[in-house]
Amino acid sequence: MPAPTKIYYPQIASQDWIDWVQVINVSSENSNVLAVARDIDGQTVWSGEKALGPFQGWVIPVEPVSVKQELSLTVSSDKSIIGERHCHLKTEVLAFPGAAPELRNLGRRLFFPELVVGCADYFRIFNISDQNALINVIVRDINGIITKQFSGQIKPLGFWYFMDDMTGNTNGTLELLSTQPIAAERHLHYGEAIKGVAVGQLGQLLDPPTPNKIHYAQIAAGGWGDWVQVINVSNENAKVLAMARDENGQTIWSQEKALNPFQGWIVPVDPVAAEKDLSLTVTSDKAITGERHCHFETQVLPFPGACPEMKTAGRRLFFPELVAGCYDFFRFLNITDQVAMGSAILRDINGNVTQQHSFQIKPFGYVTVRDEDTVNLQGTLEILSTQVIVGERHLHYGELYHKGVAIGQLGQVLD
Repeated sequence: MPAPTKIYYPQIASQDWIDWVQVINVSSENSNVLAVARDIDGQTVWSGEKALGPFQGWVIPVEPVSVKQELSLTVSSDKSIIGERHCHLKTEVLAFPGAAPELRNLGRRLFFPELVVGCADYFRIFNISDQNALINVIVRDINGIITKQFSGQIKPLGFWYFMDDMTGNTNGTLELLSTQPIAAERHLHYGEAIKGVAVGQLGQLLDPPTPNKIHYAQIAAGGWGDWVQVINVSNENAKVLAMARDENGQTIWSQEKALNPFQGWIVPVDPVAAEKDLSLTVTSDKAITGERHCHFETQVLPFPGACPEMKTAGRRLFFPELVAGCYDFFRFLNITDQVAMGSAILRDINGNVTQQHSFQIKPFGYVTVRDEDTVNLQGTLEILSTQVIVGERHLHYGELYHKGVAIGQLGQVLD
């Protein structure tokens, strides 16, 4: 499936929250891009156009329009595009890729593998169709037992939101069933648990094909703590196997778990990675989804489980942002039993190639690319591989922007 020509952001935030949205033309031809911001009822309140050269970026100037009201944003192009949004309030930074059917994060059945008691959860759902969307919400506890159900309706191209008071502040999961295609964001505000920290995730699509194997390119060593949860998202009992491997692809640890329908398992892999970084692969005989949070003090990196079905594992990965003055860290995991020959293409924000590098990854092994390798560039990174890989980006803001803040994103597949 090709890269999208239309991507969606369910929220452009109002008041003190500040949004940064960048879109990249990921084609080899010039493109014409249109950005449209709409209010809660789906009415257009702003639009802007931009011509982009191949692999050129555009920081969309939508932020001033949303000062007094919440908006959504839709970006369309006559060529393939990829984008990223960061929503900032002091040390809270929410990071989201643009949602699209081609990227498997938009559809009629979306799933969030975590709800947390004692923190604040906020959900924003965007109806991308020209028909009313009828939404049913299912809240389950961590054992897969339904604890609450409620419903809502969204006008064409409008949006809806709800918070903890609707979900019941549960330790568990949340599922959305819609009559029309939707994109959905979750904002987790840690509150007193980790003061001044928030993370964002898009809903994961459960429309077939759904994965029975998901990958995490890193389980971190040293002072970083990893929390990984996987959910059996089928209606049958599942047998789940978790395997941690070192950089050479050698198995270091494994454990099995039987899961009931929609039951969750916090994989106890963190102590195994105390001395050295590992990767983690979770396999099941039924459909699964998952989420990982990697913590160090106020830095929290969130990642969904990566897989080809969710368009987060492939042979051509793209990262729509590199930031000069911050620290970028990349981890690439080869999920095959063959050596992966990789090439990295670094471009500036105007699409000019500034550097190219080659690397190899052993079967089931991983490699790390650091800021020193990307020469602290303001631009983008593309990875081409002979085998299917997963890529994580860790952006550490450092002193220049938001001290003590980090965000994580998976590479977006351009296959």
